[in-house]
Amino acid sequence: MNSLSNGKMKPKWIVLLVTLSASLFQIIIAASHPAVSSTPRDEPTPRLMPENGSGISVVACSLTSARTSSLRNAQVIENIIKTLPSKSHVLLFVNDPSSFKTNHSARVTFVELPEASRISIWPQDPFLVLRSRGESTLLVPRIFERGDDSKMPEKLAAKLDLRLIRSNLVFEGGNIVCGDHMAIIGNDTILQNVCEGENDREKVILDFEKELGVDVAVVGQGVQSVGHIDLIVTPIGGNRVVVADSFWGAELMMTAIHQHSTQLTKFESRCEQQFFGDANIKSLTDAAGERINRPTMIGGAYYAIRNSFLLAKELNLIADQLREQGFDVTRMPALIPQMRTTELNYPVLTYNNVILETRNSQSLVYLPQYGLPILDTACAAEWKRLGFSVKTVQGLSTSAIYGGSLRCCTKVLHRD
Repeated sequence: MNSLSNGKMKPKWIVLLVTLSASLFQIIIAASHPAVSSTPRDEPTPRLMPENGSGISVVACSLTSARTSSLRNAQVIENIIKTLPSKSHVLLFVNDPSSFKTNHSARVTFVELPEASRISIWPQDPFLVLRSRGESTLLVPRIFERGDDSKMPEKLAAKLDLRLIRSNLVFEGGNIVCGDHMAIIGNDTILQNVCEGENDREKVILDFEKELGVDVAVVGQGVQSVGHIDLIVTPIGGNRVVVADSFWGAELMMTAIHQHSTQLTKFESRCEQQFFGDANIKSLTDAAGERINRPTMIGGAYYAIRNSFLLAKELNLIADQLREQGFDVTRMPALIPQMRTTELNYPVLTYNNVILETRNSQSLVYLPQYGLPILDTACAAEWKRLGFSVKTVQGLSTSAIYGGSLRCCTKVLHRD
C-alpha cells in the first residue's frame, strides 16, 4: 500500500476487574478466553497467525485526525466496527481522540499516541502477530521508517502487557500473508534483506522461517509491481489460496465503460467528492505546508484498465508459483492501477484485501466495497462460490485511492 498518510453496558464483573487493575487485554477477552500471561520457556515457538481461523475477538485499527490528515477515515472505522461481530473489540490507535465519535463505544478502546505523532491508517504493516497456545507475541521489524507507525506495536504491547520481540529482519506486514501451513512473502521483502544485510537469499528465507515458525514461500520475480502482496494473495484455509486476476478485472471494467457508463461516472465522481470526507472541501494543507488538491478521477478508468492488462502476466506468474508450492489456486477479479508512484492513484479495486474468520462452522469473509456495482457484485459472488458467507464493509474507495483496503486498515490480534 502507498505510504502516503497523512452500545451495551459492560457487565459489572468486568468493571470490577478494571478496578482491580487487571490487564486490558484480559478484560477484552475474559468473557470467552483464558487470560494472557507470559509465555513459559517450555512452550512451543510462536508461529505467525494465519489469515483464516476461529472467530475474531480483538482487532487493531488506526484513526488519523481530521485536523491534521488529508485522509479522513473515521467513517471507514465506524463501518468496520459495525460490520464485525458484536463480540469483537477494537483497539483504536489515535492521536486525536476527540475526532472520533461512535455508536459502539463499549466495543472501542483508544490506544493514545502523542498529538504530534504522524500515524497512518495502516496498522497492518509495523508488526506481525505470533501465536502460541492462545497467547500473542508482537514481532516488529529491525527498522520501520513510515512516520510514527513504529510506535503502534510499542504502545500496544505496553497497553496489553504483551511480549514484543524485535526481529533482525526488515519487513512490512502487508507483504506477508499466512496460510495454515505456510507463510507467503513478496519478493521485495527478500530482496531488501539481502541488499541491506549482504546476506545470501536462502539464508534470509531460512531466517524468516525461524522467526515466523512456519515454512515460507516467496512469490514474485524482481521488484514487485504491487508493493504489498496482501492486495493480491489471500490464503483461505487448508491448501487453498486466492490470487487476484487483473485481466478479469480489466474486462469487467471495460464492460462498465461500454454498458454501464452512468454507473462508472457516478463512482468516479463520488471518489472525487468524498476524498476529503466532505464534498465542499476542494483542498487542504499537509503537515509540511504543501497543498493537497482533490484528485481527478473521472476518466481514470482507462489508465487503470491499461495497467491491469499489463500486470496480468505478473499475477499469473504468482499463481503458478503458488501451484508449484502445492496450493490450490483460485482467481479473483481486481482492477489495479500503476502503484509505484508518488501521485494519488485511481482506486485499487482489490477483493483480496479481506478479513476472514470461521464462526459456528461457517466460513466468513469481510469484503471491502468501493461503490462500483459491476466489480463489487461480481467479487461477492465469487467469494460465495468459494463457500464463504459475505459480510460487506462499505466505503473503502478513499482508502483505495491511497493504495490500501480493508486488511491494511485492520490488524487481527486475537481469535476465539
